[in-house]
Amino acid sequence: FNGPAAGAICRYLGFRHGKQITADKKMKPISDLPFGKTNVYCYHDDTLITSPSCNADDYGQLGWPLCTPEEQIAVQCFDEMWRVDVGFNMVERNGKMSCPVKVLKEGGEMKLKNMDVHVKWGGVHLLAGDDYETEYFEEGVHVVSKGKFSKKKGFRARFIGNKMDYDCYFCDIYMGDHIMNPWPDKNHNCPTDYNDENGDMNDNMNNNMS
Repeated sequence: FNGPAAGAICRYLGFRHGKQITADKKMKPISDLPFGKTNVYCYHDDTLITSPSCNADDYGQLGWPLCTPEEQIAVQCFDEMWRVDVGFNMVERNGKMSCPVKVLKEGGEMKLKNMDVHVKWGGVHLLAGDDYETEYFEEGVHVVSKGKFSKKKGFRARFIGNKMDYDCYFCDIYMGDHIMNPWPDKNHNCPTDYNDENGDMNDNMNNNMS
């Protein structure tokens, strides 16, 4: 069994990708199934298990598989290789902000606590027409960070600047020097009607950072 075979099985089930994972050690032997395959492998990772570039032999002459836990394999199926979901919340009366983050890679959620992941907070100036300007905040000047990263609430901070200087606010997530959410969507609290009328805001917010 190999990685391309895991992807082929998952595509046969309607997913876009798949990978082999360690089967549960408590998994009981599977018996009395109407089918069984062995010597499963593929040469390419863009095919179905029924493709000529894949091999899957019927399981012996019994007509059904009788596998021990050590002989069984498991696959994890998913549609996206990776995705970064970033949200934004702000309490206007006290300036408290939160930036929840969830990073999914190959169908599993990544743990961010021990990674070089950090947040940048910023403000948005809505201009005439569909134009706008954005700027990142400085720690101690515009914002004060609150505690460490939390899986439930993400990153937290309090805005201490002048609220009259900005029309709305946002947060971006970085790993080192690289932004993790290059196509912002829900990482700001700008008016919904503005986003609907000016679709380029979500697509191009990071291109206008000052």
